[in-house]
Amino acid sequence: MSEYCIYLDGLSDDMSKEHIFQMSLGGLDSFCIQADRKFNNTVGSRVDGAIANDFLMLFKRDRAEAKGHSGTHPEPIARRATLEDGTPIQAIFSKTGLRLYDLKQKRYLAKGEGTRTIKVSDLKLDMDADIRFVAKIALAAGYYAYDDFFKNGVQHSQARMIVTAERLTDVNPSVRLYTRFQDPETLPDPSDYQLFKAAIELSGCSCVLMLPGKDCFGVIVGVLGEFMGMINIPANTTGFPNEGTYSLGHCIFLQEGKVKRMSFRHLCNKVLEEMEKIGDNKNAEPNAAEDEI
Repeated sequence: MSEYCIYLDGLSDDMSKEHIFQMSLGGLDSFCIQADRKFNNTVGSRVDGAIANDFLMLFKRDRAEAKGHSGTHPEPIARRATLEDGTPIQAIFSKTGLRLYDLKQKRYLAKGEGTRTIKVSDLKLDMDADIRFVAKIALAAGYYAYDDFFKNGVQHSQARMIVTAERLTDVNPSVRLYTRFQDPETLPDPSDYQLFKAAIELSGCSCVLMLPGKDCFGVIVGVLGEFMGMINIPANTTGFPNEGTYSLGHCIFLQEGKVKRMSFRHLCNKVLEEMEKIGDNKNAEPNAAEDEI
């Protein structure tokens, strides 16, 4: 039986379970959609894999112990590095400390052994990976949360264009995109960015915030407490739900093994409360009991 796939914007005879956030990126089995199997195995894997293996993201995965289905503990590894004397090594940056593996002697160097200066080469960051990933999450999470409202009211073909294009220079979608490397001062409203970033960092988990606007559908994505980016897609949001857990928008946090859903209105109140607590703690006078640790 054929079913609709948001990634194809069409029917598929071969659907499979798709984790909206992969397990290696803080995903849960309870936060999934049905999607075309071939898409999952090709385009989807390429987009998610680029983020999961991103050198900077590996630091987050290491600390969160986000192993994914393979069960392998992730560690940031500079596979092409050298010591000061030219000895080829691999540098492993983990939460337990830096480890150096001598490729000639095929052994780990002891602490204090060799020079303390290393040179890392061939370390690359795919600047398009964030854009593709945010667009893919927007498609899946938008359809998961808003169903036919998203399917019929949002110009999701614009996000799909980003996900499926061989080269982003070949497409010119009519969306606004911002990534984790963007200077906040270049944004139309930096205060909004600060609010989104604070919400994601305070949660410490993977999450997606969806904000239907007057003529757009905004999606903000966080991975393991790290702001990844946001996208505004042209949309006609007339009739979209705007009450209860959908008031001003809908937010999903994958926290403590559960899918937690709340309205954007509620999220704003929670963030403001947390920020006030942080401010109060900084200004509070220490008492004797607190000093005696």
